[in-house]
Amino acid sequence: MQSEKDFNTLDTLNCNTDVHLQLLTPTQTIRLRSRLIGVDPGRSVILTLGNDKSWQTANPYIRERQSVVIRVVNSDEQDANILAFRSTIQKVVSETGQWLIITYPKELQTVSLRQHSRVPINIKASLISADASDVVLSGHLKDISIKGGAFAGDARTDFVIDSQFRLKIELDDEVKTIAVILKNQQLEAQTGLAQYGFIIDASAEETEDLVQKVVLQHLNS
Repeated sequence: MQSEKDFNTLDTLNCNTDVHLQLLTPTQTIRLRSRLIGVDPGRSVILTLGNDKSWQTANPYIRERQSVVIRVVNSDEQDANILAFRSTIQKVVSETGQWLIITYPKELQTVSLRQHSRVPINIKASLISADASDVVLSGHLKDISIKGGAFAGDARTDFVIDSQFRLKIELDDEVKTIAVILKNQQLEAQTGLAQYGFIIDASAEETEDLVQKVVLQHLNS
């Protein structure tokens, strides 16, 4: 649930914070990367107007009143989360600077990267051996948090609880692997698959980087 604190977080985001911009067109979804110039609380969010190949391809859609989805990763030490909102392009400024002005949101979605509650997702993944040499089980990632998550795949009778594997996750632009420890196995009656609960066995920095990328992919899908 959004709160005044969430909007305060948006209003005080640091300049140059990474921003994921998604243009919603009738025929396709266009994803772009930008950086935050600043926030005029209650009025607008100001982003850099890019000039790389992706931006050049998207140029016909970068116009006033174009619908967009904005996702911002706030990695502040005490409050790491992802802020997301739907809005429209208010103005494209190219005379005094390369700026994209977005209408300030009325509603804001937040996903904490450090809370223990899990974020439900559905992303293709696989369990591979601890030495990363063989795929042990293919399936999908069902949920994740900074502490662990759940992987769904075919039921296996030879898995030993507390065994270590590597979780391989196929994201849009890269493949990530991370060490996990299997903690439980439950059969899903409706699907015939098994759900494997795991904890992440990696550094805080590596774990947060993975969770951030997985949640962003989920929000982008």
